[in-house]
Amino acid sequence: MSYRNRSNSTMLYSLLAGAGAGLVVGIVMAPKSGRKLRDEIGCKVDNYIDTAKSKAGDLGNSAMRFAKHGLRDVKDKASDSMAHAVDAGARGAHSTIDNAVDAAHAGARKSHDAVDSAAEAIKSGVQS
Repeated sequence: MSYRNRSNSTMLYSLLAGAGAGLVVGIVMAPKSGRKLRDEIGCKVDNYIDTAKSKAGDLGNSAMRFAKHGLRDVKDKASDSMAHAVDAGARGAHSTIDNAVDAAHAGARKSHDAVDSAAEAIKSGVQS
């Protein structure tokens, strides 16, 4: 659990604990009639429940934002990795092609030299 989620959970628990403590103190200290006191307690409990629901909704929204952000990071990193892999593959293919072209040039030079040598030998044999 991340620090922020723990902080939000702690805040929610603190809110509920404070509501409970306030309820107990209110009951003990209230000089009101039973019915009036019950009505006020009911209203306060409803308010605390509404606040708790709101905080729970905020926590859920926050969790969704974190999840979406995390997925976006994973997508970006995967895309970067794929781009690096493609670049590395392209560099490797380019290097292989360069080596093949160099080998073909070397073979062509050897063939050309062999033809030149044969031509010289023919010329020498004809002139003798």
